[in-house]
Amino acid sequence: MTKKIEQMNAQSVEKFLYGHGVKPTPQRMVIAQFVLNTKAHPTADQIFQEVANKLPVLLSRATVYNTLNTLVAAGALKEVYLEAGPARYDANVEEHHHFVDVKTGQVFDIDSEKVASIASELGPKFKVHHYSITFFGELQKASE
Repeated sequence: MTKKIEQMNAQSVEKFLYGHGVKPTPQRMVIAQFVLNTKAHPTADQIFQEVANKLPVLLSRATVYNTLNTLVAAGALKEVYLEAGPARYDANVEEHHHFVDVKTGQVFDIDSEKVASIASELGPKFKVHHYSITFFGELQKASE
């Protein structure tokens, strides 16, 4: 089952960063807090747009990209590519897959247990280290 990220305040984000060996600068704090508190799988530019005005000093796009790279390298975030285009960032670092609603662009996490183990069906010729599946479709309302 995939781990659900609970809303994190500044104190818990600081502890989270230290726990991943990342020094909690003000810029890292605001960026991490935003990504950790969303399930939207935002791009770096979307993150920049959301957090740029939350610091008294100017926050550059380069700082956002560098911080995201640092957090991914530390294992605090996952960089995912759901389709052609920029990477998206996911606070759920456990093994899981994605569903993209093609009408809204909304992204949902799918438990890895819900997807049959395709890797074992490939046979001994292929040694699979990791795989990620992205489903594309439309989210149906309960009445449909």
